[in-house]
Amino acid sequence: LREGIKRSINVVAVKLSDEITQELGYEYCQKFGISTLVKNKTINGKVFDDSTSQTLALGGITEGVYNYQLCAAYASIANGGEYNTPTLYTKIVDHDGNVLLENPGSSHRAVKKSTASLLTSALQSVVKEGTGRSCQLDNMATAGKTGTTTSNKDLWFCGFTPYYTCAVWGGYDDNKEC
Repeated sequence: LREGIKRSINVVAVKLSDEITQELGYEYCQKFGISTLVKNKTINGKVFDDSTSQTLALGGITEGVYNYQLCAAYASIANGGEYNTPTLYTKIVDHDGNVLLENPGSSHRAVKKSTASLLTSALQSVVKEGTGRSCQLDNMATAGKTGTTTSNKDLWFCGFTPYYTCAVWGGYDDNKEC
């Protein structure tokens, strides 16, 4: 599995998804805060269901994913499996320091600490020796995953250090090749 993650060998992800079931993968996506998942949605006369599709293992979500949600999912791994709802602000105060608006967020366990630790280690391999080598930092450990879609219409890097998590997307709104 580590080698498959490190070298972005997609067949490894699909075979693992088949082994655990697509439905369990779907449930994990929900635990990681992905809100764009669909079940039995008809689009242009065709029915789509992310809960049964093998493409989910590769990030092939019918309606895509929001960058901030993918970043929060990776932050959950960095946080030892604890998911924190992304917030665009935490607190707004007036000139006297009185709190005008506060958004404390919420948390829940997305994966076990041991699972998050194993994922972190595997994702560090991606950056140390795999497809994400160009994302290495000299002064701290970095973990992450690269991704592309068919014909390189979308390019991704999602990763984290002990201090920050980021999700970077490159592509065109009209789906032309990068």
